[in-house]
Amino acid sequence: MGKNDRMYSKSDAEMLETADVIAASLGDDIGDFTAFDSTLTADYVTTVQGAVAQVKEVKPDDVVIDEMGEWTQKVDAAMKKSSDAYSNLAYFVRKAFNGNVAVQNQFGLNDYKKARDSQAKMVLFMETLGDQATAHHDELVAAGCGEDVITTVSEVATELRESNIGQEKFKKERGVLTQERVKRLNEVYQLLVPLSEAAQIIYRNDPARLSKYTLTSTSSAPGETDEPSDDL
Repeated sequence: MGKNDRMYSKSDAEMLETADVIAASLGDDIGDFTAFDSTLTADYVTTVQGAVAQVKEVKPDDVVIDEMGEWTQKVDAAMKKSSDAYSNLAYFVRKAFNGNVAVQNQFGLNDYKKARDSQAKMVLFMETLGDQATAHHDELVAAGCGEDVITTVSEVATELRESNIGQEKFKKERGVLTQERVKRLNEVYQLLVPLSEAAQIIYRNDPARLSKYTLTSTSSAPGETDEPSDDL
């Protein structure tokens, strides 16, 4: 079984909801279960409720997605600032080094189009641009470039790097959270299976009660891992 293989066919949210219902109902019905199977005692109620509580300690995926969306917005904003900072500085680079393609290329004027579509490449591009702006500070100022145009490049580069790292770190953390959530839900599912099987006999003439303990079959797509997507 893969690290994110689910024993249940429901979504994580639906599985937790089912577990909640069973955990809430079991206290009232445990006498029926114990009378039929002496191993299903009041202690089993505590075990099930404890396992369900442990699942709830893991952040729900919809919350994780919302938080990742915040990082995406930060990265997008930093990419826009980087583009603007580059355009501002590039104007003075062309003016200060008119006709000097070699120096213009040191500023990355020939690489910008390749860098702008990649966050990782854009981080390195902006950091190099900031270094070159500092190294050629006097020539740029002489061409009419303001100090803020020069310093903004490095400031934006730092903002982009930090937001990009934050986003990538969060993507990895989402995978860890998903793995832990599925692990705990599988443990809950394994606790619920004996109850469901016993209920088929105990409540075979009581459809309403039986429905509370009925579980769907194991996953219809064995090996499916439902890895979280990074495309947010």
